[in-house]
Amino acid sequence: MDQDEAAALLGVPSDASAETVRRAWRVWARIAHPDVGGDPHHFSRLDEARRQMLRAPAVQAPLQRRPRESFSSVRRRPAHPMLLAFAALVTVLLAAVPAEISAPLAVAALPAAIGATGWAFWATRAVLDGRADHGHRIATLAALWVPVAVAQVAVSILAGESIVPVLPLSALMIAAAVSAINPGAGLWRPTGQSSTFDPK
Repeated sequence: MDQDEAAALLGVPSDASAETVRRAWRVWARIAHPDVGGDPHHFSRLDEARRQMLRAPAVQAPLQRRPRESFSSVRRRPAHPMLLAFAALVTVLLAAVPAEISAPLAVAALPAAIGATGWAFWATRAVLDGRADHGHRIATLAALWVPVAVAQVAVSILAGESIVPVLPLSALMIAAAVSAINPGAGLWRPTGQSSTFDPK
């Protein structure tokens, strides 16, 4: 029995996925099994068709997964660490702006929110190489953003105008950054396959 014949017998496309084949097999098993009055020869043919389809390379390929890289293997030394550190300091100091200008807090805190997210996004690109997947990048982005955001809150309190009430604004921006990294593509797919977050 060849693959086309097996597919026709099961009622699935010849390039059906393993899950589709198994689902079709379960349906046929419920109605064609000899225990429920089905013809033994026909059931045997269905079983042969199932085995043929699951042996086919086109069915097996989607089940093959590339091993996931560890964090240590995808990290790299930033090209300009001092520049990154200076940018982080400036980003933190932006949290003092609301205390210095007469504007609604949401508006005055906008530079700090944009700065924290932008810096974390940039720093993530700097410390991970092209083998990093979406999960690596999202975890790194969050790990870099949180301490900067906490430092901004501390600076804003010391400056006399806490930005805590507008933290949801900053969280919204970090969520947008996460969406840019992983636009519904699956957390563990290498970014080289599909990403708006190309480190090159």
